[in-house]
Amino acid sequence: MRIGEFARNFNVTIDTIRHYIEMGLLIPTKEGSHYFFDDACMDDMDWIVKLKQLQFTLQEIHKVISLKRVTHFVDIEEIDYYLKVLIEKKQELLREKEKINRSLRLLDEKIESVHQTNVTTAETGVPLLFLSMFYCPHCREALHVTDAFIKEQYVLKGSFRCSCGYEAVIKDGIVVTPNLSASPQNEHYIYDQQMIEEITPSFISLLEKGNQWIYKRMRRNDYSNKVILETNVETYVFPPKLLYSLSPSALYVFCGNTLEMLRKLKRKIEHFNPDLNVIYIVNSQLDLPFKHQSIDVVIDVLSFNDFSLFNNELPLEKLAPYFKRDTEIFGYTAFYEPHGQSYKRLRELYPNGHPENLQSSFLRNNLSSGGFSLIENEMIGYTENPGDYIDYHNENEKLHCVAYAAESK
Repeated sequence: MRIGEFARNFNVTIDTIRHYIEMGLLIPTKEGSHYFFDDACMDDMDWIVKLKQLQFTLQEIHKVISLKRVTHFVDIEEIDYYLKVLIEKKQELLREKEKINRSLRLLDEKIESVHQTNVTTAETGVPLLFLSMFYCPHCREALHVTDAFIKEQYVLKGSFRCSCGYEAVIKDGIVVTPNLSASPQNEHYIYDQQMIEEITPSFISLLEKGNQWIYKRMRRNDYSNKVILETNVETYVFPPKLLYSLSPSALYVFCGNTLEMLRKLKRKIEHFNPDLNVIYIVNSQLDLPFKHQSIDVVIDVLSFNDFSLFNNELPLEKLAPYFKRDTEIFGYTAFYEPHGQSYKRLRELYPNGHPENLQSSFLRNNLSSGGFSLIENEMIGYTENPGDYIDYHNENEKLHCVAYAAESK
C-alpha cells in the first residue's frame, strides 16, 4: 500500500510515517518518489505502536526492532535479552511513577497552601505631601481639592477643581482626569488575563532584559525626593518589585488609559511596597494635571510606542513642558526592519498612529522633539514570536528591542 493508506491504517499522519522512515524504523520500498509498504512494514509498525504504548522512546524502539530484524527472537538467549529490555523499562517506569507520586503530593500541599493564602494590602491614595504638584493643564493654575476623604497621609476620594471649570475625580486613591481620548485606545493591558495568555515567554524574557538594563543604570544615581514618571502602562509596566530598591523616597507617577489597569497596578505596589509614594492617573492624552517643570526622570517601557500606536504625535513633544532642565529618560523601545510585512500591517490596523512608530528612526526623532539627546543605547535582542496580542506582527519577522538612556540637551 502507499503512504497515505498506510498512515490511515495506524491513525497517524503522513509526516509521522516519513519521520519513522528517516529514522530507519520503517523501511518501505521506493519507486520514483513514492513509497510502498509491505507486510514487513506492517509488522514493524505494529511493534512501534505497542512499544510506544509501553512508553518506549523512538530510539529505544529502534534498538528493539533492529534486534528483531537480526534475530527474529527465536533462540532462548534472544528471548531472554528482549525480556531483560522489558524488565528494565518496567523498573524505569516504576522509578518515574515514584517521582510523579512525589510531585503529586507536593502539588497537593502547594494547592492547599495557595487556597489558604490571605493577601492583604495597605490602602493608599494620593499622598498629601504632593498635593501642591497638581495644576490645571489648561490655565496652569493650582488645583484645589474638594469633597476629600482623607485617611492617614492619603486622599482616597474627592475632586481636583479649577476656577476655569477643569475637574479631575479621585476614585479609590486614583486620579481620573477628563482628558481621555475619543479615539480608540488599547483595550487590553498587561495584567489582563487574555493578554497574559497571548504574550509569549520569549517576549516577556526580552522585556525583562530591558527592565534589568534600566534598573542597573538607575541604580548608579540617587533619586531621593525625585519625581519619576511612567506613562501608557497598558502594554507593559516597570516591575513593581524593582521600584522600592531604586529609591524608596522618590515619588512615582503612573499614567494609563484604563482605570482597571491602574487599580491592579496599585494593588501590586501596595502589596510589595506599601510605603512607596505613588500617584496613579487615568489619562490618555498626556496633558497631565501637574505643575510644569516637575518631572525629574521618565521610564519608557514601550510606553512611547504604545502612545504613538493610537496617536499621530510624538509623546515627548507633548510631555516637554513637564520636564526640568536636567530630566533623564531610561527605557527601551521596539522596532522592525524597514519595509517588513509587520510594519505594513501596523499601518493598516492603526492608520491614526504615528508613521514612524516601530521604526528605528522613531527613538531619535521622539527624543529630539522633547529636547533630549541619546547618551547610551544597547541592542538587547529580538523575538520572532511576541504572541497574538501583537496583532500586527508577521510570523518569522524580527521585533527588535533597544534599551537607551537620554538626557535633556
